[in-house]
Amino acid sequence: MAWDDELFARIGEDYDGIFAQEVEQTEAQADFALRVLGLRPGQRVLDVCCGPGRHALALARRGMDVTALDRDGVLLAMGRRRAAAAGLTVRWVEADARRPPRLGVFAGAMCLFASWGYAGDPAEDGLVLAGVARGLAPGARFLLDVPNLTWLAAHPTGRSLSLARGTAVREERRFHPDSRTLDVSWDVRRRGRPRWTTDIRYRVYALEEMEWHLAAAGLVLDAAYGGFDGSSLTAQSPRCVVLSRRPILPGGARPRTAAGGRGPATATR
Repeated sequence: MAWDDELFARIGEDYDGIFAQEVEQTEAQADFALRVLGLRPGQRVLDVCCGPGRHALALARRGMDVTALDRDGVLLAMGRRRAAAAGLTVRWVEADARRPPRLGVFAGAMCLFASWGYAGDPAEDGLVLAGVARGLAPGARFLLDVPNLTWLAAHPTGRSLSLARGTAVREERRFHPDSRTLDVSWDVRRRGRPRWTTDIRYRVYALEEMEWHLAAAGLVLDAAYGGFDGSSLTAQSPRCVVLSRRPILPGGARPRTAAGGRGPATATR
């Protein structure tokens, strides 16, 4: 079992406690996404690697026509239950984001909360971007939220303890600049449930690499933010929130993709 399959299988109903601080930011993040994606109520939007659908549900509450895709059935089931309880309509799709089914044409898409880079292989991670690009209408935008490599390089190790909703999470992280990989260890305890631990490995990309991979998928980078407040991306920004678009070309031609397949000069793998 891959580390991310194991992680998702274990998170289950502990999601809101493990990620309590992030969950609290969901509504503000959804508002920012709609603003920079330039979407209006009723338009189709794709939430890639949606997990239990916290952003998908927030978008549905704002009147969007939402399709939410994830490969973990447990988290999708949580999303379905929450949508039903709230009286919201979301199309839930269980699929691997690297090889998504044809889902129609979208006015915008997003992949948030460091959900890109799990494959650890630039070629595999690039498939996610290509799948998103195929489903975007000309002129439609894509929002991608990842860790900021520059910040991690300056803060390569760290420890934290979070306590929320009866869940305690001890986290240790170590960033390896040569391979551009981030190793994270979790120790999770919740009252009345067995303690569990897991190790995570995640590939982190420099902004220049992301621009190349977006171009290879047929997308053009428009902006990079340091957070969902629209702040500028700097070395002090732990997050890198990237906005790209599928260009509008004469005669409906497809955009040219980056040639060669070797990747940017800054890539190390």
